[in-house]
Amino acid sequence: MIGKAAVFSILTVLLASPASAQDMDLSKIKCSEFIAAPKDQIAVILTWLEAFYTKEGDPPILYADKTAKDAKNLSAYCNDHRDDDIIKAADAVMPVK
Repeated sequence: MIGKAAVFSILTVLLASPASAQDMDLSKIKCSEFIAAPKDQIAVILTWLEAFYTKEGDPPILYADKTAKDAKNLSAYCNDHRDDDIIKAADAVMPVK
């Protein structure tokens, strides 16, 4: 099971990665591109999705277990629906509860 160590690794990659001035339009990223992307780009996208799919007013906490579960579900969805965009995938597996 991916846990706190995985989230820590993701955050470490994010913080250690050199800054780049590259915009990402998540509505145009296909599942096939997402699952083939470098780990640092996947980490950026997943972190953004975790924040976006959090209820307004909830504490700004990145929960390791939830992030790992969402990453696994998103990966499974994208492997089965490679032509869907990542937002459609996230809507399917990361609904705001």
